[in-house]
Amino acid sequence: MSVFEENAEVLRNMARGGSELGSPRSIDFSHVFPDSASAKAFAQEADREGFATSVEEAEGEDAPWDVTASVMMAPTCENITNTEERLDGMAQAHGGRSDGWGFFRT
Repeated sequence: MSVFEENAEVLRNMARGGSELGSPRSIDFSHVFPDSASAKAFAQEADREGFATSVEEAEGEDAPWDVTASVMMAPTCENITNTEERLDGMAQAHGGRSDGWGFFRT
């Protein structure tokens, strides 16, 4: 299953569960990194690209640094997939990887 198809299924399930998907909202894209320097470098790049970021050390993980990059957008499959793929490319350039996305349900 492609990333697009996975995201479409997640959004369908959210809609069936009662989430309102018609309005823009803050969507959080999670990424994991092996060290503080790579996490902070990714966060700085994402900040320059207009994302709000937070960097946190995780305990007991294979990749002990988490970076969340958030942006306001309509939660469409196209928007989410394009953003997820763009951020994943940026994360990989800094030694990290994408670790999913989400938002608060309304």
